Amino acid sequence: MIVSRPISSTRLIRTYNASTVLRVLYKHGSCSRSQLTKLTGMSPATITRIIAELMEQEIVLEGKVGKSTGGRRPVYVHIDYTKVYIGSVKLLQDDCAIAILDLRGQIIERERIVPHTLEPKILLQQVINSLNGLLEHCRINREHILGVGVAVSGVCDSDHGVVLNSVNLGWRDVPVTEILSGGLDLPVYLENDANASALAELWFGQATDATNSMFIKTETGAGVGIIVNKTLLTGPNFMAGEIGHVPLVPNGQPCRCGQRGCLEPYVYFGDIQTRYQEKTNMLIDQEEFIKLVHGGDQCALELVHETASALALACAHWGILTDMDIITIGGLWSQFNEEVMIYCQDYYNSVLESTGISRSIRIVGTKFGDDTDLLGAAGLVVSHWLTPQSVP
Repeated sequence: MIVSRPISSTRLIRTYNASTVLRVLYKHGSCSRSQLTKLTGMSPATITRIIAELMEQEIVLEGKVGKSTGGRRPVYVHIDYTKVYIGSVKLLQDDCAIAILDLRGQIIERERIVPHTLEPKILLQQVINSLNGLLEHCRINREHILGVGVAVSGVCDSDHGVVLNSVNLGWRDVPVTEILSGGLDLPVYLENDANASALAELWFGQATDATNSMFIKTETGAGVGIIVNKTLLTGPNFMAGEIGHVPLVPNGQPCRCGQRGCLEPYVYFGDIQTRYQEKTNMLIDQEEFIKLVHGGDQCALELVHETASALALACAHWGILTDMDIITIGGLWSQFNEEVMIYCQDYYNSVLESTGISRSIRIVGTKFGDDTDLLGAAGLVVSHWLTPQSVP
């Protein structure tokens, strides 16, 4: 009789060999045992044992039978995505939500959370109650949840699961994973929202085939998530990518931090809104601004060009410094293809041509829209689950 052990607590999937096999299956979709031997460099006996253990867990299933090349016909195996789920949480001052996703990053169910307060313990208890309720509503076995990813605006100690400082939420030194894991009885992983967005593109989006990729977040402020050798770069102090208040444009727009030329006043819509009102005496919202740009409003177009110029500098400076394959821009500005995206791509190409570097890079807008943070939080769980690591 096959006994299914809890996926969330098993040591098997966290072993180096099993994680390597699962990563190959995740990437290729399905493989025969002989193909897995070639792709992983493991022995046939090791592959046979690992597949047997993963099948016992009901994580891997046998599928179609291939053609014979002289011996036994190969049987292809694949991950059973219907048995593996991820919980996802995003926490921003004006946008809190939870979701249940499958291992492919498809959102099965989502729910917006309207915070009663931003006081950490109260809001996190609200998240616990909502996520437990959503799991019950979806009738998902808790043993089939790999973990819960949390994307937060702010500086996060992802190793210890602590929000060190979030100006957006008004939090400092909040042990998020300790509180959530205690209330959910599930593994919980925490990451800065820009880093989470970079993971969304790495696992589910347009950077899946890239070695080095970057996500520039441009919503409530400015931040960058950096992937190098398919690994998230955070730095020893978790400050990698905190570029919102690093002066970029000489003698540029004044920033709330007291400096001039930071990226934030060029991408944060609140600042754009203020400058448009100063020039026209009209207070507009984001939807109206988009319509004005597409309608050819001169003032709106000038502001978009200012932002495009700043983003082009950011892409060229940081992209060449880190040798990126692809840069994804999120938020409002990714919606302006000709005015922003093509402008940034052309500027980047001209810089490379001037320096004599023979290198191609893609600058694209995210396709995930408002779901980027939720997918990024899920990508954080996938990254932890599928990154080979040894287990003591």
